[in-house]
Amino acid sequence: MHMKYTTPAVCIALSSLLSAGCTTEAWYESMRRGAENECRKQPASSADDCLSRLNKQTYQDYEKERSGSR
Repeated sequence: MHMKYTTPAVCIALSSLLSAGCTTEAWYESMRRGAENECRKQPASSADDCLSRLNKQTYQDYEKERSGSR
């Protein structure tokens, strides 16, 4: 997932989630939604391209893939 559009607000939100003891799955889903929201803020011509580059994998699939590569 491309995260070149990360904003300070996203970082602050993630910091508070992590300090609150959220699960890895909640963190993963939050990152996905944040990246999608950043794509949607772009002009329509860029938003579709940005959305097509996002990782749309569920956390469960991500975790299976990550565990299998160890």
